Amino acid sequence: MRGLVKSKPFSKRINRWVVPKTGISFSVSKRRWRDQESPFIVMFKKWWVLVLISILSLILSIFLLKWTWYNPVYLIENIEYPEETKIEYWNTELFVLSSKFLRWKYYNTLRVWWEWSLLDWVRKEYPFVKDTHIEFLGNQTVRVDFDYYEPEYVVKLWEKKYGIWWNNVSTELDYRWNLWKSAFVIDTPWYLSWVTSLSWFFYEVDFGWYSTNMPLIREAFPDMERFVYLAWSSNFLVFENWKMIYLYKEDIPHQLQKYQWLKTHYDAFYSLATIDLWSLSQEKVVVGWL
Repeated sequence: MRGLVKSKPFSKRINRWVVPKTGISFSVSKRRWRDQESPFIVMFKKWWVLVLISILSLILSIFLLKWTWYNPVYLIENIEYPEETKIEYWNTELFVLSSKFLRWKYYNTLRVWWEWSLLDWVRKEYPFVKDTHIEFLGNQTVRVDFDYYEPEYVVKLWEKKYGIWWNNVSTELDYRWNLWKSAFVIDTPWYLSWVTSLSWFFYEVDFGWYSTNMPLIREAFPDMERFVYLAWSSNFLVFENWKMIYLYKEDIPHQLQKYQWLKTHYDAFYSLATIDLWSLSQEKVVVGWL
């Protein structure tokens, strides 16, 4: 019956391993859970590391500052002023003002940021302070030194002397100070012995006049012994070689030109006692003999 029954062909059985879907299902589930997170949680998970780093950096910075710039060793408690500064310009109020600014500050921060601030601080009261120098001596002590601008000139008012700087800045001087020893002195008459300030000094002749004309006058009278401002007037008196030369505030170059002409061409010049370069007119000179 072979021809009637068809035999089933032989086939080799292949075992197929099905990969479980648990891993794919987990990732899909995790993705779905992540999609369900709130925006706040997402932001927190993203920035918490930066916040932690910032906090640690802040703590580290505070620690470093505490033991470097703000080290208690550098806390200023004692302030010294050298003898050179005291001899130049001894002013207790200036030193007190400086000490108030410096005390209980840290030298390291002062050296980086505040040394120029000390200069600005003292210049509000003493504008003729030129510079400041701060040196740490250890043991919470600093040394402060000042440099000063020399006065433009000094006004002698009876027994007192006043230094004059730009913008009509003035201060009373002590004969022991070196600040004004090489400055030019403008004298005043004896009848001002009762005056105790210079509030009147620039009423008739302003500061600009002195800045412009004093160099010319000093050049014209190299042997000048005294230069006197006749207060409350516009006149000046020069003492040189036993002569008294009167000047008026107007047109100083022309008056000095007349003086040089007189000195060069007048035969009796060296016997003159007084020379008035302005009283009559711009072209005439009044003279007096010994």
